[in-house]
Amino acid sequence: MEVSNREFTKTINQFNILDTIRRAGLISRVEIAEKTGQSRAAVTNITARLLNEKVIVEKETKTSSSRGRRRVLLALNPTAAYVVGVKLSAFQVSFAVTNMQADVLSSLIVPVRIGKKSVEFVADLIEEGIRHCVSEALISMRKISGIGIGIPGLVSSKKGITYWSALYRKGNTTLRNLIQQRFNIQTYIENDANTVTLAQQWFGEGKGIDNFLVVTVEHGVGMGIVVNGQIYRGVKGIGAEFGHMVIKPGGAPCRCGKHGCIESYVADYSILGAAIDACKAGKWQYKNRSSLTIEEVTAIAKKGEPALQKIFKRSGEILGLGISGLVQIFNPAKIIIAGEGVRSGALLFEPMQKMVKAQTTPEMYETLQIVIQKWQDTDWARGAASLVLQELYKSPLDRARPAISEN
Repeated sequence: MEVSNREFTKTINQFNILDTIRRAGLISRVEIAEKTGQSRAAVTNITARLLNEKVIVEKETKTSSSRGRRRVLLALNPTAAYVVGVKLSAFQVSFAVTNMQADVLSSLIVPVRIGKKSVEFVADLIEEGIRHCVSEALISMRKISGIGIGIPGLVSSKKGITYWSALYRKGNTTLRNLIQQRFNIQTYIENDANTVTLAQQWFGEGKGIDNFLVVTVEHGVGMGIVVNGQIYRGVKGIGAEFGHMVIKPGGAPCRCGKHGCIESYVADYSILGAAIDACKAGKWQYKNRSSLTIEEVTAIAKKGEPALQKIFKRSGEILGLGISGLVQIFNPAKIIIAGEGVRSGALLFEPMQKMVKAQTTPEMYETLQIVIQKWQDTDWARGAASLVLQELYKSPLDRARPAISEN
């Protein structure tokens, strides 16, 4: 075997061991050998190197039930790396600094209407937020291993290009490059739904599941797809735009320029717009509809306003119809609903659940689990941070190929 091949194999073995430790939380060397299929000697050598590099730690001991011997357990060293996650939304920018285990050390939410500002304006905003958040975490920028940015729109994470986003105007340079140049730190950009999907796969409801979907509902509607343990992005890296799938041809206008997209009925802006229209038509009363927010609409609907409940019901049914199509195509083990839109609760998701059941093949529905995630303000930015963590952990199979002898 050539030297390059041997080194490549060693790197893969190290990744497999590190990933096994991550998945287990606490695990012994003997158990690592059993799970990875590597020899105990190889596991001992590789974990010794990881311990020396302070990537893992000997966490604690436990007693073997058979002979009463104490076994040392290994765990990730949470302080081995620090990363920053940034999430851009229509009305705010969220920041989080996390450790190697995606524990949030500091966070910041800046309320701001990005609108159609220049990419340079957005970069300035992000730079200030990152510096503040890192300072609040009581660490220096030198300790930051990477920056991850989640953004709604058509994003190629591989190329670092945002083909389209409703948030800012396209500039002569990419947002990823601007941030990377300002900090001289490796920076990654990804569709925001995919960042949440990564976080779910690594630390959340998708952990240990090879086939699941994530649907995000907020000012837009997004989606992440995991098939055979890998995120699916499509041929250009911009797939999974569930929110922009037309479900009613010629229907309500969508931000993307089409009509009748799922997002144009389900997203926060569409529900809010429908509520304002209903108020103008005299179907319900509100003193100052120009200042109405989605949070207020949701609260009033939960108190029993029939006109608003009808709007949520229609939105839930359209969302359910779209999800039933996803189930028919992917037959996932689980669908995770995430994002600020989970505030709607039963208003949106009861009609959604009924529609999914009614429109899905029974054999597929009976094995399906739909989880409405309890959402936290830091989840978006934590997802963006997971984008960097993925790169730190990533298998070399995704980044390199072994040398092949021509002999």
